[in-house]
Amino acid sequence: MKLRIALAAVLSLIAAAACAGPAAARDHGRVVALLTIPFRPAAATGTAEVVKVAVSSGQRFSVKVDTSDGPFYWNQTGSRPDPRVVRLAGNFDEGSCAAGMTGCRVPYFHTLLARSRGTTTMSWKYHDLRCQAVRKRMTQATRACPSVTVVTFDITVR
Repeated sequence: MKLRIALAAVLSLIAAAACAGPAAARDHGRVVALLTIPFRPAAATGTAEVVKVAVSSGQRFSVKVDTSDGPFYWNQTGSRPDPRVVRLAGNFDEGSCAAGMTGCRVPYFHTLLARSRGTTTMSWKYHDLRCQAVRKRMTQATRACPSVTVVTFDITVR
């Protein structure tokens, strides 16, 4: 009985340490934008939406990205941000899904660290596979499909 209690105590300490992780991994910094599913941009003008971000050198900041197992998803597109200005600190899930669960969405924080003064950009593209099929068949997009599908972040490190 004492061995079971001791073993349970040790296992719970290991589990707590594994869940806690290093403090830096939990530090998402300031969340500068939310990339949502479904994506409904404020001004659907047919051009890329621009988010201006100003941070200080050494500061962590994040974009919170919704995920989906389809038919919607986000991905970073084009060239990556200048690694001399910012670097990726990591992608950190906000939660988890049960194994084999369909339709579960777990947002994550795309966390960056501002390294040195300068400017850079990064772009994310929204994919709605249903809209892509509609656009192939029609010359005009429907109201249900957003005309803005790329969000560009203009990042300034001071």
